[in-house]
Amino acid sequence: MKIKAIIVDDESHARSFLKKLCNFYYEDKIEIVDQCNSVSSALISIKKHAPNLVFLDIQMPDENGFELLSHFENIPFEVIFTTAHKEYAIEAIRNSALDYLLKPIDVADFKAAIDRLDFVLEKKNTLNRYQLLSQNIANQFTGKQQIAFPTKTGFEVIQVSKIIFCKSDGSYTLIHTTDKQHYTSKSFKETCELLVSSPNFLKVQRSYLINREYVANFKSDDFLLEMTSGDKIPVSDKSFNKKELIDAITK
Repeated sequence: MKIKAIIVDDESHARSFLKKLCNFYYEDKIEIVDQCNSVSSALISIKKHAPNLVFLDIQMPDENGFELLSHFENIPFEVIFTTAHKEYAIEAIRNSALDYLLKPIDVADFKAAIDRLDFVLEKKNTLNRYQLLSQNIANQFTGKQQIAFPTKTGFEVIQVSKIIFCKSDGSYTLIHTTDKQHYTSKSFKETCELLVSSPNFLKVQRSYLINREYVANFKSDDFLLEMTSGDKIPVSDKSFNKKELIDAITK
């Protein structure tokens, strides 16, 4: 059974390019059932076609892509955001959307988004990531923000303030929290990009990102950080000297 998809973008060339990508790479998998140039026309089309997937531009006249989602109490389809504007809370989109594509769209990024869609639809994941997006926007100054990290079995929601440290593990990332350990299929680089905007997180070595709030001790002779969990994190002396590290973890 094909995935029914709608493309929502006010620019005709952008709609045409996305359709060509779908037809060229996924002709047997994805059927573009409609193309819309506005939120109002998209709402009519969604009601008519009941798509599995909506490619959703963010910046459009009248209403933007986020406002389209506000018309639904529960989002009955997956969304892949598309945008040419980096200033649009990319971190929030990464945290809560199935995926996003930055224009001009890279073919490898497009394929990765569709691969993730396959997995989510197969597992019938029920996590309402758009509700999570709304909550994170509301809680951006409260310290209660959460991230929906993709895992082998779907998505797992983790409260950012509970993360003690993250460790690179090949193409995965091991996240240690105050509750337990979590594996995410995001790379360490992607995980760092999600978290470094928070003032509490500091990359102390090629493979480690730590939360300053959970640093218990610094052993300067060995260049080791001891966390409140008892874990010992090696620090690269090429990245910090002793004073720089103390300043970094105490500021």
